[in-house]
Amino acid sequence: MNSMPNLYEIHNLDRSASSEDLGYALVQRDLEMEQQFISETDDRRRRLQTAFAVLADDQRRATYDDALNASLRMSWSDLEHLGNFGTFPDASLRPEPYPEPQQQPGANAYNYPTYTPDSPQSGPVGNPFGHPSPYTASVPAPQGYGMTGAVPGAYVDRPSALKRLGLLIIDGLAFSLVASVVLVGMDTEAALGAMLYALLGAAWFVGFEVLTGASPAKHLFGYEVRDRETGDKLSWEQSAKRQWWRLINIVPGIGSLISFFGMIAIGMSIKQDNGFIGSHDRWAGAEVARKSGR
Repeated sequence: MNSMPNLYEIHNLDRSASSEDLGYALVQRDLEMEQQFISETDDRRRRLQTAFAVLADDQRRATYDDALNASLRMSWSDLEHLGNFGTFPDASLRPEPYPEPQQQPGANAYNYPTYTPDSPQSGPVGNPFGHPSPYTASVPAPQGYGMTGAVPGAYVDRPSALKRLGLLIIDGLAFSLVASVVLVGMDTEAALGAMLYALLGAAWFVGFEVLTGASPAKHLFGYEVRDRETGDKLSWEQSAKRQWWRLINIVPGIGSLISFFGMIAIGMSIKQDNGFIGSHDRWAGAEVARKSGR
C-alpha cells in the first residue's frame, strides 16, 4: 500500500507558501481544466479540488502536514474526508506509520509548473473561481461556506443563486414602487418613459451599492456587496461593472434584449462550484456576503 499522497509534490507546490497562496494556485489550475472542458468528475479535477480543500485552509493543512510528516498511510478518500470535515477518519482504523519511500526526482503527475509564493498573481485568492468542497458526491459542502474572501483564511457566507433571485425580486418590487411615484404624472412617450425608468433603476442600484454597501433587500436580509480583496464598499466603477446589465438597459430596443439575456446568464453563473460568485461579480472584483455579526 502506498503512503499518503504528497499534495505538494503531486501539484508541484512550494511547501513554504501560505495556505492563501496555495489556494490561489490550485484554483487557477482548476480553472484551466474547466476551460479545457475537463469534467468535474474527472479524477484529475477531483484530486485537484481535494488538494484545494486541504491546503487552502490553515487548520486542515496543519492536520495534513502532521500526518505527512509522520508518514501515515492515508488514501485519497481519507484526504477527501479531511477536506470535507476537517479531520481524518477514525484514528483507531489507521494503520501504523511506516517509512515513506523516496519520491523519484522530477515526479510531477500533472506536469504543472512549479509554484512559489513569489509567482505573479493576476487576482486575489478570493477570486471568482474559488471552490468549496464538492469532493464527495454523498457529502455536499455547506452552501456558501468554504470560500476565502476579504479576510484571508476566513469563511464567507455567500447567498445561493436562489437566494439572490429572491433578493432581486424584492429589490425590483421596492424600486417599482418608488419609480411609479417619481414617474407618475410625467407625460412622456412610452419609449422615453422606458428609458427614464431604466436610467432611474441603474442610478438606484449603483447608488445604493456605492453609498450604503448594498441594495435595500440585501440590507434587510443581512448581506452586503463589497470588494472581494479589501472588504470595502465598491467604487463607482466597480458598481457600474457589476450592474452593466442594468446600464445597458438604458439603450432603447437592443439594450433591453441584451439586458434580459445578460440577467439570465448572470443567474446561471452563480453556482456552488465557483463560490456563488456571478460573472458580474468577477468582472467587478466583488462579492455578496453576509455582514459580520449577522
